Amino acid sequence: MIDDHNRLVADPAARVPVYHRPSWDGFAYIAYNSVDDTEQTLAQEQYAKRIIADEQTVFRKVTRQLAREFIIIPSARHRDPFSLVKIHYRQPALSREEFQHQWLHDHADLVASMDATKKYVSRYAQLHPFDLTQEDPEGEKIDGITVLSFASLNDVEDYICTRDWAHIEAAEHTIIDSERSEFWTAVNYNVINRLSSEKVTQKT
Repeated sequence: MIDDHNRLVADPAARVPVYHRPSWDGFAYIAYNSVDDTEQTLAQEQYAKRIIADEQTVFRKVTRQLAREFIIIPSARHRDPFSLVKIHYRQPALSREEFQHQWLHDHADLVASMDATKKYVSRYAQLHPFDLTQEDPEGEKIDGITVLSFASLNDVEDYICTRDWAHIEAAEHTIIDSERSEFWTAVNYNVINRLSSEKVTQKT
């Protein structure tokens, strides 16, 4: 930390922002070909008996969002070990549809065009929630999730220290509620790997 004269501050500990625990501790990212496939999975009797019962034992809270996935930068190796996950809540002046449109088109193009993104990011996807499979007032408020993947934690740290990241953040704050939105770094555990190469999703 430095002061206005580019000198080290005398009280760095007093300037550290207060830590706020994120609302969410992680997420399971499961891809399906269609909504029908999702419904067939969740409708199984064993799902309620085993999966939901386990979740209620282990987790503080669980939301099950149905979301459309848009792959902006496809993964070349399918097993990216680390991700930067961002939970987005839109600006109150925007409808969810307006937010998701601007986020998918203008903002995604900006992120993908940055030199730092090209250097460090191995995968970039947006998840656009459109429905819930349970009654959940908190989960219902989530307007989008960004998943940026990396080859190492060093790449994550280097990426968020760049001027490009600062520019991305500034642009993002024009469409998100920055007080409520949050992000964290995650370790990826691939339970079922992809069987075919990823492709860029056509924007609609």
